[in-house]
Amino acid sequence: MLLTTIAVVAILLWPERWPRHHPVRDRDEQQLSAAIHSELAAGASLRHAIGAACSLRPELGTARILALAGAPIGSVAAALGAGERLGAAITVAAASGGSAGAVFQRLADRAAADADLAREQRVLTTQARMSAGIVAGMPVLWMMLGGVGRIASLFTAEAGAVAVAGIAMEVVGVGLVWRMATA
Repeated sequence: MLLTTIAVVAILLWPERWPRHHPVRDRDEQQLSAAIHSELAAGASLRHAIGAACSLRPELGTARILALAGAPIGSVAAALGAGERLGAAITVAAASGGSAGAVFQRLADRAAADADLAREQRVLTTQARMSAGIVAGMPVLWMMLGGVGRIASLFTAEAGAVAVAGIAMEVVGVGLVWRMATA
């Protein structure tokens, strides 16, 4: 029983084990990268491009102020909070001093592709999530329809250990399928 509990915790609560796409973060990264690219293409400096891109979204007011005030570029990238790729692109663009418009355009395209991939993954894994819900729900429905007598008979002295082991295996299996389908 202890090993089952450890397995459930490892499967359901260990976020680094299962990489996750964040469609909102990918969309934010795509919008910011595209806005920075368009400002750079219009001839703005990197800091002014970041400031203009941040002016489109009120929640990025701190990043805008930092960019226009000449704060260290690392703190500007951190204040954006859109993702590691955008932060790295800003840091490299500031350090190199070269034309970085194409980099931000490719970054916007990559973020849009990641968001599309995450959306497609959610659609394609719907069947697995539904199957996991049915597998988990059918025994519960079976017990509810059988009443208290059926539930009590599962946990008698001889069948109790088997019932607990079966429930634990079902929880682990459904958790694993669910995490794989939503990763």
